[in-house]
Amino acid sequence: MARAPVLLCVVVFVAATAATVASTMAQPVLERLTIVAPAAPGGGWDQTARAMQRALEADGLVRSVQVENVPGAAGTIGLARFVNDTRRTEPALLVTGLVMIGALAFTGSTQTLGETAPVAALTGEFEVIVVHAASPLRNTRDLIDRFRRDPASVSWGGGSAGGTDHILAGLIASATGVDPAAVNYVAFSGGGEVLAAVLGGQVTAAISGYSEFAPHIASGRLRALAVSAPSRQPGLDAPPLSEAGLAIALANWRGVVAPRHLGDDARARIVEVVTRMARGPTWQRTLRERGWSDQFLPAGEFHRFIESEQARVAGVAASLRRSGSAGLAARLFPALVIAGALLLAGALAVSHVRGGTPVAGRADIRALSLVVLALLAYLAALASAGFIVASALLFWIVAIAFDGRHRRRDLAVAVMFSIAVYVVFTRGLNLPLPAGWADVRAGFGVD
Repeated sequence: MARAPVLLCVVVFVAATAATVASTMAQPVLERLTIVAPAAPGGGWDQTARAMQRALEADGLVRSVQVENVPGAAGTIGLARFVNDTRRTEPALLVTGLVMIGALAFTGSTQTLGETAPVAALTGEFEVIVVHAASPLRNTRDLIDRFRRDPASVSWGGGSAGGTDHILAGLIASATGVDPAAVNYVAFSGGGEVLAAVLGGQVTAAISGYSEFAPHIASGRLRALAVSAPSRQPGLDAPPLSEAGLAIALANWRGVVAPRHLGDDARARIVEVVTRMARGPTWQRTLRERGWSDQFLPAGEFHRFIESEQARVAGVAASLRRSGSAGLAARLFPALVIAGALLLAGALAVSHVRGGTPVAGRADIRALSLVVLALLAYLAALASAGFIVASALLFWIVAIAFDGRHRRRDLAVAVMFSIAVYVVFTRGLNLPLPAGWADVRAGFGVD
């Protein structure tokens, strides 16, 4: 009978301990947390942020999580706002990844991830190189041999200029002894366009995340030549690049960083929260459901990983920028030819149809000066503002040079005429013309 009180005490102690542990686990580490997804809703970074939101709240780590979208320029706009927003006093995270590092290096931006505090690497997806099922290129060796013989004959289709797909093409060039500037890379605004291009024979090979092409590899429409994993991966029906003699491994990884101005205690709590989330049941279930690779790295290792990725990408990006500049020059030439036609059209429209020929003397000098100004404005605006804006400006100023009485009407005609020419040449004749900021957004729209 003497054992009863002792047993009762043990039961009470265990129950009390269990209640204390349960209470501690139920108590959130943070009351509020903002996760900034530097992209529009629906993209990879946004999906990561919202998956984190669900996991953090479901596992009781944060009472309230808010996702904030700041889209633009492969995440660099979101990074700049995140870094410069020193008024942010509550805990916050920014989703980042290889695409952002590539964009920063490709554009030569002065902004860096060094202005943030690394918290953890979370997920990653390996790239796959595919060709059309009817392609004569049977394996990676065939592709490499052709690429070495004639780099220009191999067109690589992929996503963002300076993004993961582009970087992989540059790394392959370096590993095979080809100047990355010679890479014939065709950037598309999304995976659907890349798929259509390789199926339609518009590019020799295509690069994207494995999940983008997996159904078409399985159906036999595409042939997977290689995957950018360090070794053969379960569930990925493609050999690693290393089996073709290329020591290349690349993953489109995603992770999170915190504001650098946060105090040590606040930063430690954020690191604790993300670490516990990454090991928790909700996040692990999310990885399985979405097919994401678990590439968790704690803060210290993630910091060193970012530095190594920046160093690796920097050299390739410098060469790829040379390639991009050459491509831009090639695109500007047909636009310049069309500009001459627009200039003549504008001059003829005002001088012959209206009869507004300028009188001799100072009026001739003024008209000539305006025409020169129109050409300079066209050249200055072509690459940045795009063909439509630059051509409308050219047409409008030329019209004013010969007859400035109908400026508003001339501007409207100039805009409509430039849009019509752009549509005819880009959609009807498939002639590439610079679209200005639309090019930038399409080129850096994949995260």
